[in-house]
Amino acid sequence: MPNHEHLRKGEKEARIGLDSEQDIINRINNDEEFHDALKECLIRLGFTISGKLRARKDLTKADILLQINEQEEIGISLKSSEKTSFHQLDRRRLEVWRDLVEMPEDVFIIMKESILRVSENSRAIFILEKDRDRIKDFFASNLPKVIEDIFRRGEEKLKLFIINDKRKRRIYIFRMDDVIRFLNEDAADISFTKKGIIRLGKFITIQRKGGDGKHITIPKTDWNHPGNQLQFKFSPLRFAEYIELEGTIEFCIIDY
Repeated sequence: MPNHEHLRKGEKEARIGLDSEQDIINRINNDEEFHDALKECLIRLGFTISGKLRARKDLTKADILLQINEQEEIGISLKSSEKTSFHQLDRRRLEVWRDLVEMPEDVFIIMKESILRVSENSRAIFILEKDRDRIKDFFASNLPKVIEDIFRRGEEKLKLFIINDKRKRRIYIFRMDDVIRFLNEDAADISFTKKGIIRLGKFITIQRKGGDGKHITIPKTDWNHPGNQLQFKFSPLRFAEYIELEGTIEFCIIDY
């Protein structure tokens, strides 16, 4: 098993993800026991399977493409973790979100001021108390669009959501439609942490991206600094453990 302890936090998460993608691809293509367990799982989840499954790497929102029959190839979004903490799910410029969800100007200004406030002082409150009702109303009105886009980004082929718990050497397999449907309901409970970070339900947070590395030459208070993006974070292991306990949506488990 690769050792990632020498890497910085963001680099470590990215490397764990990349190593995990290749590991799962290799297991699907070369490990007969794993392949057959996955095939049985997909049938249980309602997919039409014929012949041998074949997996390959992809560079879109789907991390892996999986051939399940002669006519159909489906996308897999794979989240891997060694801890129950939150990991980056999506990061984009605020202007992109303004166009995507037709963000009102007052909401855009609040979000921009919040991002820049934290860029000046990492201990600063993100969404101030006086702005929280407006931000809560905005996200409540746009939840389906936001959840769909951070998990699937318009890719209809993306039909599987897999969480790899590297501590237990266990993967959890879900239909992406079921995950999005569940999270739309869960994320309707919108709250804020003590630092003003937005919480969409139990498993998603929204904050300034951060990451003000020395290799970036422009000041972090400059709006064009890459750290001044809006970041959505997700706790894959917390989500998997919750679903395993509650059985809220259909899923499969494969230990490896």
